[in-house]
Amino acid sequence: MSASGRSETVTRALTGTVFVGVVMGAVVWSPWSNALLWVMVAVLAWSEWFTAPEGPGTRWPKALLFLFPVPALGALVYMGTVEPYDPWPILSFLWMIWANDTGAYVVGKPLGRHKLWPAVSPGKSWEGTVGGMLASAGVAWAVLGAEWWWLGALMGGLSTAGDLTQSAWKRRRGMKDSSTLLPGHGGIMDRFDGFLMAAPVYVLLWCIFAA
Repeated sequence: MSASGRSETVTRALTGTVFVGVVMGAVVWSPWSNALLWVMVAVLAWSEWFTAPEGPGTRWPKALLFLFPVPALGALVYMGTVEPYDPWPILSFLWMIWANDTGAYVVGKPLGRHKLWPAVSPGKSWEGTVGGMLASAGVAWAVLGAEWWWLGALMGGLSTAGDLTQSAWKRRRGMKDSSTLLPGHGGIMDRFDGFLMAAPVYVLLWCIFAA
């Protein structure tokens, strides 16, 4: 690996460690810090959306921004209002989404042969998608119980769908990342795109089956 490659890896690792620590710390600290976290994520996502360049053939009105962060992040704020406050369901959701990302990379990088949607995200493969869903299912099994493996697999699939939606939005605008806020990782929309479809469904199913 070249010196620049090593430097990029170190930057990504440091940023990722800080990012995970801040997000988990805010969720664990209190319902107020949990709510503040997701409000800040929404505001930063709005900022990235409104400052993004328009691309040829774009048909996504700026007003559709509210379809990106509000349902997903609002669901996580709502979960934090349930008394007594219990951060465990939200942490479990975070771990599932992050496990999906990790599993997709670990499996897809060496084994990916069949592209998932090359016109939108050339790096994603069906093999990686399955690997991510299995990893997410494994986390659900470990932290919530064996009967919840299906929830993890579903969250993995929905996380990938959110990621592809974000990728399509960026590709229309000729963007690699939504911003440079997080060195080595892109912007807030890049880091939380998996929440777009997964979070509302997760909170709904949690209210139905676990409340």
